[in-house]
Amino acid sequence: MSELDFENFTVLKERMYQLSKVERNREELLKRIREHESLIVKLEVELVMEQEDVDKLTRMSLTNLFHTILRSKEEQLELERQQELIATLKLQEAKQSLKELKEDLLEIGHQLASLSTAHSDYNQLMLKKEAALRNSPLAVHELEEMESQISHKSLLLKEIGEALSAGRGVISSLSYASEQLGKAENWGNWDMWANGGLISTHIKHGHIDNARISIHNANRQLQVFHKELADLQRSTDIHIDISGTLKMADYWFDGLITDWLVQGRIKGAQDQVLEAIHKIRMVVNTLEADYRNADRELTDSKAKRIAWIEAAQ
Repeated sequence: MSELDFENFTVLKERMYQLSKVERNREELLKRIREHESLIVKLEVELVMEQEDVDKLTRMSLTNLFHTILRSKEEQLELERQQELIATLKLQEAKQSLKELKEDLLEIGHQLASLSTAHSDYNQLMLKKEAALRNSPLAVHELEEMESQISHKSLLLKEIGEALSAGRGVISSLSYASEQLGKAENWGNWDMWANGGLISTHIKHGHIDNARISIHNANRQLQVFHKELADLQRSTDIHIDISGTLKMADYWFDGLITDWLVQGRIKGAQDQVLEAIHKIRMVVNTLEADYRNADRELTDSKAKRIAWIEAAQ
C-alpha cells in the first residue's frame, strides 16, 4: 500500500473513532439533560412549598398566634426563610447546570456535523482500493478466497438461525401445552375432591383442548425443526436423533383428540411434554452456542478482509 493510502486510511479511521466517541458523548449529555429537567421540576415544586410555609408564618392566623404565644415565631420564620433560600439556590444551580449541558450539546452538534462524512469517506476509499486490487491476479485470488469463506460462514449462520427459530417455536408451543395441562389437572383435582360439577368440567376440557391444539402445532413445528437440523448436518457437528420425539408427539395428539377425562392420562401427557421440552431445549442450547461461535467467526473473517484490503500493496 502506498504511503498516501496508508495516511488516508489512518486519518479516516481516526475520524470514525472520533465520530463514535462524540455520538456516545451526545447520548450521555441527552441523558443528563433529561435528568436535570426532571430535577428542576422537582425543585420548583419544593420551592413553592417552602414559599407557602413562609407566607403562612407572615400572615395572621391561628398558627401565627400559636407561635407568637410560644415566642417562637421569629425563630420559625427564620428557619423557613433559610429553607426557602436553600431551595432557591438549588433551583438556580440546577438551571445553570442545564444551561451548560445544552451549550455542551450544541458544541457536540458542531462536532458531529464536521465528522458526518467519516463513514462514507472511508467506504469510498475502501471501494477504490478494492477495485484496484481486483485488477491484480494475485490479489484478486486471495480476495475471492476470503469472500468465499465469508459467504460460507454467512450461510451457516443463517441456517443455524433458522434451526434456532424452529426449535424455539417448538418449545413455545409445548410450554403453553404444559401450562394448559397443569391447569386441566388442577381443575380435574377440584372435580374429584370438591365435586366441582359441570362448570369445572367445562373449564378442564377447555384447557385440554388448548393443550391439544398446542401439541398439534408443536408436532408440525417439530417436523420443520427436524428438517432444519438435517440441513445443518452438512456443515455442523450436531448429531441429534429426534425421530423418537416425533413419534411421541403423534402419540400425544392421538390421545388428546379423544375424550380425555382420566387424571392419570393428563399427568402422563404432562410428563411427556416436559420430557420433550427438556430434550429440545438441550438441542436449542447447543444451537445457541454454535450461533455465537459462527457469528464470531464471521465477524473475524470480515475484519480480516477489511484489514487485508487496507494493508494490501
